[in-house]
Amino acid sequence: MTRWESLKDTWWTRVSLLHARYARVFWTLHSVWALFTGVVVLVLAHNRYGYIRWVVLFLALTWASTLFFSRFSRASSAPGFRFAQGFVSYLTRVMYQETLFFLLPFYFYSTSFPSWNTLYVLLLAGLAVFSCFDIPFDRALRGSRAFALGFFVIVTFSALIFFFPLLARVRTHHGLFLAALLSFLAALPLALRFSELREPRKLGAVVLVLALMLGLVRLARPLIPPVPLRLAKLRFTTQLDPRTLRPGKEFEREIPAAELQTGRLYVVATVFSPVPLPTSLVIRWQQGGYTLRSSRAVEVMAHARGFRVWDGLNLQRLNLSPGRYRVEVWTAEGQLVGKVPFHVLP
Repeated sequence: MTRWESLKDTWWTRVSLLHARYARVFWTLHSVWALFTGVVVLVLAHNRYGYIRWVVLFLALTWASTLFFSRFSRASSAPGFRFAQGFVSYLTRVMYQETLFFLLPFYFYSTSFPSWNTLYVLLLAGLAVFSCFDIPFDRALRGSRAFALGFFVIVTFSALIFFFPLLARVRTHHGLFLAALLSFLAALPLALRFSELREPRKLGAVVLVLALMLGLVRLARPLIPPVPLRLAKLRFTTQLDPRTLRPGKEFEREIPAAELQTGRLYVVATVFSPVPLPTSLVIRWQQGGYTLRSSRAVEVMAHARGFRVWDGLNLQRLNLSPGRYRVEVWTAEGQLVGKVPFHVLP
């Protein structure tokens, strides 16, 4: 053994001992740091829609690193290869963290609390926090191929839902299906080799899984916030000019019954989108889980200054007794844009 080889072995032994002794402490501190940087990204992402291109780049790099693990995770046990594997694993975790924390505020803006689409935001928040805990997250990515694939598909699907309306100007429900299709195609080479796709049984299974995924997306539309749309404002009035949408006296959430003597109650909703986006909207009046009235679908072009839609109740046909009610704004395809409760006072 040469002197250089002896020094190299000694150095590597010392590094291994230090890693064995302090690795857990280091990764614990790094997890705290990752959570802190994630919060910083969450704050900086406020209304910065132009950064979506960086998210797409992160997704491409994450796809490449995940493909690296699925193909070469057990290719070699050499120290250099293990170091490269650990480095790629670290970059993958960082890209997952930053992508999830970047997406969170935009999903938060488009979510109606409380509602069923709150569950999707909680899912993304839980995945974002879990990705900050380096040791269990890395163990899950390395040890479970199903978890790695599922995590990649959820993050990619969530980012592409946001990506397609912003950059391609497609409707939000079309973006759902495009995001599902593209995330499935991106995950396919991570799950199977090209030679395996030539087998009829596996090819049939792939087609079946794709059909089930698209069907699930269609059923789950009420659970997914309609990013980037959001309800900016909603006001009530008893007098409204339908041509100019100029209201009379406005109310927010409390309306005295005496003010309803005009026989009409109107609602004007302002819908925000950072880019011009074709959208069909429906306004629903509800009480205690029952729909009192549902408007016809209105085709609008949502934009950054906000597009207003309105609907009115004929109080001679439908008497609003004192109590609690709710107005909901939906896309015609079944995604909740926003809701506001109001109270008719005695």
